[in-house]
Amino acid sequence: MNCIYCRIDIPSERAEFLVENKRASTCINCSTEQRAVGFLSYSHKTAPELVLIPANNKEKIRRCERVNRRAR
Repeated sequence: MNCIYCRIDIPSERAEFLVENKRASTCINCSTEQRAVGFLSYSHKTAPELVLIPANNKEKIRRCERVNRRAR
């Protein structure tokens, strides 16, 4: 399978990855999806909450790592 934008061959692992019941139709370079980093927020006593942050926001990731270390 080839990327619909640049026509480069998509690796089989990516092509088989299902997202919302659709096959991946773009390569990693042409993808519009952003990577995210997840942290568990322990602000409640009963259950932690998952917080997702874009991977390109280094300052926010640093702050969340610091808060996460203190909360444990």
